[in-house]
Amino acid sequence: MDAMTVLHERALTPAAPLQPWVSEVRVLTLSPSPARAMTRLPSGTSSLVLCTAHTEGLEVVATGPNTRASYKLARAVPLYVRFAFRPGGARAFFGVALHELADRIVSINDLWGPRAQGLRGRLAQAEGEVERTIRTLEEALLEQFEARRGSSWHSELVRRAASALEAGDAEPEHIHSLAQRLGVSERLLRQVFREEVGISPKRYARIARIRRVVARAGSAGWAQLAVESGFYDQAHLTAEFRDLLGVTPRSFLAGDVPVQKEC
Repeated sequence: MDAMTVLHERALTPAAPLQPWVSEVRVLTLSPSPARAMTRLPSGTSSLVLCTAHTEGLEVVATGPNTRASYKLARAVPLYVRFAFRPGGARAFFGVALHELADRIVSINDLWGPRAQGLRGRLAQAEGEVERTIRTLEEALLEQFEARRGSSWHSELVRRAASALEAGDAEPEHIHSLAQRLGVSERLLRQVFREEVGISPKRYARIARIRRVVARAGSAGWAQLAVESGFYDQAHLTAEFRDLLGVTPRSFLAGDVPVQKEC
């Protein structure tokens, strides 16, 4: 299958008031060449996404954490803008516990009500101009944040825990030890993660670990990567690939993945 040409892609720093909650703003446009398979790795991140399409028009959606990889065909996208939230940052903007968004894509209309209708009108006035579109989305996020009066101490707890899990300082098998280090019970840590991130800390740790392996795929043998990444052995790594990515490590590296319907 021919590769889709990327006309433009860049990562931007969000407006200063959003930086404690939003890690980056990514902008992408894709040409109208033949569709290609797009991989979405499992992730503990939630996002606000704007996407325009030639036939469907403009959509703004909230995406929750995705617990397994997906492989879909994607065609032309005139403009795609994604605000990626830091761990624990999305709830103050979406207004729901994040477990309600896990493995889901929800229209912002369902979360913001009348505010979303006003946003659609302002985005139409931006006429697809990237900088104006980003500013409009940033303003809408700040308005929503102010309306909800921010977040709680739970956000800081989640950030500290997520940082340890992403760095590999706490493996999925040792969540109890992480909770002790943070001065909370494991039960409270699980509850807070469910509400503020959308998945359990153990699932978050498993996703972080498999993403670390994917980032190094091809740089060393699978057995070596397994040991260095905290797996018991290569068989354990292969089992995690099958569960979280749907394929074996060898198939993933070769691009032999189960492509689903066009998105």
